[in-house]
Amino acid sequence: MEIRIIPVKIDEELDNMEDFLKTLGDKLEGILEEGDVVVIASKILLKVRGLYIQLDDVKPSDKAVKLANLYNMDPRYVELILSYSDKVLGGVDKVLLTYAGKVLTANAGLDRKNIGGGRVSLPPYLLRGVSKEIYEYLLKRLGVKVGVVITDSVVHPLRMGTRLYAVDLYGFEPIKDYRGKEDIFGRNIVFTRMNLADEISSAAHLVMGEGREKIPVAIIKGLKLSLVERDLTQEIHIDPKECLYKDLYLHKILD
Repeated sequence: MEIRIIPVKIDEELDNMEDFLKTLGDKLEGILEEGDVVVIASKILLKVRGLYIQLDDVKPSDKAVKLANLYNMDPRYVELILSYSDKVLGGVDKVLLTYAGKVLTANAGLDRKNIGGGRVSLPPYLLRGVSKEIYEYLLKRLGVKVGVVITDSVVHPLRMGTRLYAVDLYGFEPIKDYRGKEDIFGRNIVFTRMNLADEISSAAHLVMGEGREKIPVAIIKGLKLSLVERDLTQEIHIDPKECLYKDLYLHKILD
């Protein structure tokens, strides 16, 4: 199997979802084919849907000030993190570890990067369901059934740097289950499931970048996915009690 990753540059300043969809359709016309996967950075979608807040409008609480002093952060930013997190589990200099939107993530997914104007983009979990909207638009305009993934960055324990993960998805089966199958020596596989949605997101990250690239969209071709007209985002989440790392953090979530 050969896979191609095609970057889609968007230089235009877009400020509403209608303009974004039209621009996306224009750029994908003649490129997008049945079975492709469209990967979209959450930041541009948060911006065009107005899911951001002016930092100057935020008044920090005493708890936010205390945490800000402890982790060398802006108290207003910390106040937003507290507002959009289920739990704050700790942190390092300038970053808090949070449980928010069913994932462990930095700063509840709030971000000041690539949003401009003294604004903070709100958590990407607020985009749940938007993949279906994009799927339906592309199907109506271009006449092809594709997978759609909305992504955001995350860090993993004991690994340097960010990678992308799937925030929301539509149009394909996101998990490849190897349990009950045999390995190359005939041994029964008992645990392994491959998260295709996150792997697709990470592949797109190679061309999308994190800074001034202005490539918020990537098309991935050559994947042999099981296409379905359903939202299966819930399949990529697990209960915290089932997580391999649960002994490190579960007691703090349950407090």
